[in-house]
Amino acid sequence: MSQATAYEQFMLELVNRERAKTGAQPLTFNGDLNESADSHSNWMIATDTFSHTGAGGSSPHQRMIQAGYTFSGSWTSAENIAWASTRAPAGLQDEVELLHTSLMNSPGHKANILNGTFREIGIGFDTGPYQTWDGAFVTQNFAKSGTKVFLTGVGMDDKDGDLFYDIGEGLGGLTVTAVSSTGARYSTTTESAGGYGLALAAGTYEVTFSGGGFAAVTKQVTISASNVKLDLIDPTTGTPSTPTSTTISGTASNNTLKGTSVANTIKGNGGNDKLYGNGGNDKLYGGTGNDALTGNAGNDRLYGDSGKDTLSGSSGNDILTGGTNTDTFRFSGQWGKDKITDFRNASDRIDLRATDLSFNDLSIRKFNADSDGKVDDVLIKADGQSITLINVKLSLIGASDFLF
Repeated sequence: MSQATAYEQFMLELVNRERAKTGAQPLTFNGDLNESADSHSNWMIATDTFSHTGAGGSSPHQRMIQAGYTFSGSWTSAENIAWASTRAPAGLQDEVELLHTSLMNSPGHKANILNGTFREIGIGFDTGPYQTWDGAFVTQNFAKSGTKVFLTGVGMDDKDGDLFYDIGEGLGGLTVTAVSSTGARYSTTTESAGGYGLALAAGTYEVTFSGGGFAAVTKQVTISASNVKLDLIDPTTGTPSTPTSTTISGTASNNTLKGTSVANTIKGNGGNDKLYGNGGNDKLYGGTGNDALTGNAGNDRLYGDSGKDTLSGSSGNDILTGGTNTDTFRFSGQWGKDKITDFRNASDRIDLRATDLSFNDLSIRKFNADSDGKVDDVLIKADGQSITLINVKLSLIGASDFLF
């Protein structure tokens, strides 16, 4: 199961805008369908293949099942695929728009996009070398299974005022709570790209968006036999009920410093320090010495600075910078989609000993992760999670760079 990236969320918004024009119900992301779509896009890039027939001769429907999606009762499924060469300007939003337009200009693919029967979707948008080009690939897996109906939408900071989702506008980590007329409560959290989906029975609900430092917003929706889309656009900043962000600093000695439930800046300074981010989107700086930095919850930034440091983002989508000297980047549990900005092969190590993974379980390929328009990064994927190495040559990465 995997979460949608901002590019995949953007494509879903394009798809749902087209569906709204025809009165078709909006689609919601399903993590298993995302996994099947993402895996197929990666497979096509890795094998220089463009086909609905995938790994091991698999069909789209088989890949959805293999990824964990359950078909029951009245069900149906379909798949769209498309690719294009990457091009200027920098960034990939224009490639997503190009692929969407290409699919809408194809009668068969357009029929899948506008099919009102479908309720769930998985989108795998990936880039990499394809034959003689730098390619952008997308796989769309559509499905409907049983009688589940969903409340879905996106939380966003509409920076350009166009009332439509763009890359960089998603609000992740918001709590979405639906309370029925009988008092039953259902809750979920917006993903890092801002999207959410909540299976609900028919009825009228008070839906509240809260968290993230914003004032709570409550809206009423009625669910019947079709999905309903409810977005949160430009929420206002609320009065915090928890401590505000603070800077926590150590001394020249060995310190153990722990953050609070909100975003903190934690500086170890001198000594061999242990820094813990706790909740919030934290920034941790080891300073001098051999430090251990743990982000914990939230999307954190970890800087080892000088010394032989150990960095662990834990949950959330974290950015890790080891700094000078030899560093270890430790991953365990559900670490999300992390980036390492300064990985040095044959010096730094990626520590996966707290997982049950082996080198053969990893998918390692070239990738464009920093919006410079160049496929000059390395993407490491396993179990729906990823580690991106920025500005690292794929040919230099091998088993010796890992600890198992």
